[in-house]
Amino acid sequence: MFSKLNLYILKRFFLSFLITFLIFASILFIGDFVEQFRKSAGKNIPLNIIFQLTSLNFLSLIYFTLPLIVFTGSIIAFLGLIRGSEKIIINSVGISNLKLTIPAITLYIFIGIFFITIINPLTAFFDERYSELEYKYIDRIDKFASITKNGLWLKQENNEKGFSSVLYAKKIKEQGTHIIDFMILEYDSNGSFQGRLDGDNALLKDGFWEMNSIQITPKFGTASFEEYISYKTNIKPEDITDSLSSPTNISIWRLVTFISFLEGLGYSAVDFKMHLYDLIFLPFLMASLVLLASSLVKNLKQNDKFTNIIIYSLLIIFTIYFLSNLLEALGSTSQLNPLISKGALPLIVTFFSILMYQSNNLKKIYQND
Repeated sequence: MFSKLNLYILKRFFLSFLITFLIFASILFIGDFVEQFRKSAGKNIPLNIIFQLTSLNFLSLIYFTLPLIVFTGSIIAFLGLIRGSEKIIINSVGISNLKLTIPAITLYIFIGIFFITIINPLTAFFDERYSELEYKYIDRIDKFASITKNGLWLKQENNEKGFSSVLYAKKIKEQGTHIIDFMILEYDSNGSFQGRLDGDNALLKDGFWEMNSIQITPKFGTASFEEYISYKTNIKPEDITDSLSSPTNISIWRLVTFISFLEGLGYSAVDFKMHLYDLIFLPFLMASLVLLASSLVKNLKQNDKFTNIIIYSLLIIFTIYFLSNLLEALGSTSQLNPLISKGALPLIVTFFSILMYQSNNLKKIYQND
């Protein structure tokens, strides 16, 4: 059980987190509202739709900035304890800076767990709805592809025949450019069914599919078989990739199953693994940032100026986001295992914090040598 002192520290850090959260939330909401308004300029989009887009995108923005909120809130809480002489009193009764930090670390671990178990499913739902509104009102294009538990569904146009068609494939490889055991249903401009094609496999080239072992069944007439045909399409490889569900559209409770499903289809699930590990390591990253904040202010006294701490904090924030983006890029391009890519940052921050705590001892060892 927490003592009264620990509960007091918890309260101070929680209030600091709430204040910082509300400040960042206000800035993010207003900023994103302006951005959505800019994106919708000249498209006659109602104001209520712009407001909906901003509201639906809000949780995603909060998640992206959550580490910054945690670090800033922790710095503010520590500086408040120092300015009120509370940290000095706490240290004077034999409670070290590290012990003082344990209640805050516990608090942020629970906040992190709350975000990934409760807030993340809401974020996924809102993000999916946001994507639909963005496609409808801003991009004003339809998604080309969709993955279901049965396989890949794809909409395309054949300008040579003047037909639109729906393509279904039970299995895909090479990011959707290689389809296996597929079927194509063709429709004319009036939406009337015109025929069906069934094939073993096909490769997407520049503006056409190379199809093998094709059975062609027209609306009227006899079915025929072709070893090879070239089928015109307006689909490009990036259209398939970009049209698939974003990792942020999938809640943490469905991610593992969805990753297995994608890999079973033959599709790369690296981005989804990156997102999964990002969520798993979020509480640990938050805890490491609290430890880092504690190590920065460990020698600060009541009457010291806080200017240097603020400058150091800004530099550290920049460095952390640089490392995060670097590790993200290495993981996304499979140059680094996704687990290592996402797990490395909390370890690096924790290691650096421990070095900061031991800086005085390291200086003494260096001077003695």
